[in-house]
Amino acid sequence: MDMKKLLFGTLAGGFAFFVVGSLVYGILMAGFYESNLGSAIGVVREVPIWWALIIAQFGFGALLTYVFIHADVTTAAGGLKIGGAFGLLFGLAIAFDLFAVTNWSNMTVAFVEPVVTAARMAIAGSVVGWTLGRVDAR
Repeated sequence: MDMKKLLFGTLAGGFAFFVVGSLVYGILMAGFYESNLGSAIGVVREVPIWWALIIAQFGFGALLTYVFIHADVTTAAGGLKIGGAFGLLFGLAIAFDLFAVTNWSNMTVAFVEPVVTAARMAIAGSVVGWTLGRVDAR
């Protein structure tokens, strides 16, 4: 595996995931998630643990980069397409798995979260795809 591609894709993807996630979860859909909590109490932190959140975003960036390297994605359009499809499937699996075994949200979130995850991964995927194409060109 090309470690240079993995590093640059992870950095670009992690940054994109952080920015898009902040906009989506922190601003655009914060009220939606707050109003669709399940019966669990105290599951949402008032202030996130920032270092853990940053590691998670770069983990998502690395995951997409790894998949894209093996799928030979080197364009923003390819990243948008593959990232969106991957995000929808990933979101379906995680949202319904969590709905099945926890009380942190209701079924509405289980149906909405895969679409949100698909959008986040599509946007970050376009950044990763574009970055991998630039690393290839060097």
